[in-house]
Amino acid sequence: MIYWTKYRSHVSDIRGKNKKFDNTIYTFDIETTSYFELNGRVYPPLEYDKLSDDEKHDAIKKSCMYVWQFGINDTVYYGRTWQEFQEFLKRVEMNAPYKKIIFVHNLAFEFQYLKSYFSFSEVVARKSHKVMSAILSDYNITFKCSYFMSNVGLEKLSSVYNLPVEKQVGNLDYSKLRHSETELTEQELKYCEYDCLVVYYYILRELEVYETVNKIPNTSTGHVRREFSELVMKDYRYKSKVRRAINTDPHVYNLMVQAFAGGYTHANYMYTDEIIRNVDSYDETSAYPYVMTTYKYPSTEFRKSLVKNVSQMSSKLAYILVVKLKNVRSKYYNNFLSSSKCRHIKGGKYDNGRIIECDELETTLTDIDFKLILDAYKCEYEIIESYFSIYAYLPKQFIKFILDKYVIKTEYKDLEGKELEYQLEKAKFNALYGMSVTNTIRDNVIFDDDTKLFSEVELTNDEIIEKLNAEKKKAFLSFAYGVWVTAYARNNLIRRVMDLDEYVIYCDTDSIKLARGYDKTVIEKYNESVVERINNVSEMLGFDKSLFAPKDIKGNEHMLGLFEHEHLKGYSEGVTYDEFITQGAKKYAFKKGDKISITVAGVPKKAGASLKTLNDFRDGYVFTFKDTEKSLLFYVENQSPTLLTDYLGKEYLVTDISGACLLPNTYTLDKALDYTNLISDSSSKRSMFKESEEII
Repeated sequence: MIYWTKYRSHVSDIRGKNKKFDNTIYTFDIETTSYFELNGRVYPPLEYDKLSDDEKHDAIKKSCMYVWQFGINDTVYYGRTWQEFQEFLKRVEMNAPYKKIIFVHNLAFEFQYLKSYFSFSEVVARKSHKVMSAILSDYNITFKCSYFMSNVGLEKLSSVYNLPVEKQVGNLDYSKLRHSETELTEQELKYCEYDCLVVYYYILRELEVYETVNKIPNTSTGHVRREFSELVMKDYRYKSKVRRAINTDPHVYNLMVQAFAGGYTHANYMYTDEIIRNVDSYDETSAYPYVMTTYKYPSTEFRKSLVKNVSQMSSKLAYILVVKLKNVRSKYYNNFLSSSKCRHIKGGKYDNGRIIECDELETTLTDIDFKLILDAYKCEYEIIESYFSIYAYLPKQFIKFILDKYVIKTEYKDLEGKELEYQLEKAKFNALYGMSVTNTIRDNVIFDDDTKLFSEVELTNDEIIEKLNAEKKKAFLSFAYGVWVTAYARNNLIRRVMDLDEYVIYCDTDSIKLARGYDKTVIEKYNESVVERINNVSEMLGFDKSLFAPKDIKGNEHMLGLFEHEHLKGYSEGVTYDEFITQGAKKYAFKKGDKISITVAGVPKKAGASLKTLNDFRDGYVFTFKDTEKSLLFYVENQSPTLLTDYLGKEYLVTDISGACLLPNTYTLDKALDYTNLISDSSSKRSMFKESEEII
């Protein structure tokens, strides 16, 4: 790296005619030290893990930047203070006055420091602190988050995009206290430099597709969204069909938000906390793309319906229903009604967030979910309100696009020389569902440049109606599609769970884990129904069946929607797991051969190495910071100056105003409802229209 004072000038790559911009790849990154003060003393971060809960509460969390890096293409400059960075940007601005984009991997982190030293005219954030882009007031500069663009962490960016450099790992000990006068070794400076170089080469890779820096999509979903948007931009038949399926009635919109739910994730309480031997696992191949290409969806705006019981419902119509259920009793060991999706629950008994029984509840459901619940529970029901839409397949252009992406991904898999193309196409294919539920109606996230604080402001009813009408005018995709995608996928999984009930140990969205003795014909018969459905749909819509079942380089066929027996890496036959134990949703461990692995939300898989046996995976087991290397993030504001002594014994007055303090975290296994509702359902993110009693 080059010290910032040695910067003189650089050759800019100016593009554009009327609105000129700089196509040079600029990157930015910082390294920081976290520490805390307690009873007048300053402590390094690792000491935090030794504190009592009261001491952790009383500890004053603090942070400072001690080195910044700024890349101009593959040349990286560095400095040690914010004042130096301000002066450096002035020099760059003088040399390159046109609009510049600076890419930062995880801009949310850097912005927490930048905001105290710069003024911003516009900040775009998904929610408080989650900054996607930020425009400086006094410079012709926009910061953009490259993590949002890629959805890949910096340490994995090189392998995913086949970059010539990779993030340096383990060369910077974050437990050591450093400040702006701490001497840095050549190895430490190299670590800092490569953080910028990795982002530079990633952006260079994106420019192979998008040509200029201002055209790179802001999100990972945006890549496939833009590709499809360009395909149908002038296809008026497509837009006409989608437009008919988009609802602008705010009450119907609210009902769809209420009815939308994520994948079904649940552990069978019969098996919780038990070590089960010889467990099989089945994964459904591309569950969401399968239902997107082979099932029917609401194709018209929803209209008021008069149906009062399930027998009056037509199979040709999609329904949204507000229902009241009474004397609810589950018929199965596994339970499916999520308490987070229900209202006015009386006398409830729960299984890790799922309702086993209750006296009464109210909920909003699609017809798919309603019929499923009636099969899974004994209950009396009253349809309070209902709306209908005509069922039809998704527009053929969209189905063809999904299938083409699946074919390309499959053909590139394990193909020598196409590793990068495979990763890119895989990312696009996996983003197809996300594209169908992209949230354009969310609360406004406001950054006040005077107070330097974020706030989330609810959309007004007029703003929601305006956005609904804008969606209809644009006619890209209908939100109703996404609501039914997850409903169909849940239905396909849960009905297999019902068939295999007492043998089901655990399931998650598109996978199911089974104890010995289960009836394999249940899986086989379902797979036969998948083949039959694909045959019928391909013939009806005029698609070649091979699009639903492409072959890889080895000649192996991969049909959408099939449940396939999972074999762990290095194994091609036998049971999936020798031993398996779960403590609830998103919390399980398994053993194959001599290796123990874990899946615990919020805990890295490498922490599984701390388990000596699966017997350790019990309530109260602590994954320490040494096991996880996971930290708690504290956003700190209005920091007072601190006389900080670094690990070499040198003192320096730290004056950072705001920052992000990272302190070690432990994770203790328990059976609380911590992850169940939050992770399995992602439906509460959209803004809701505020309705009066008269409207309802």
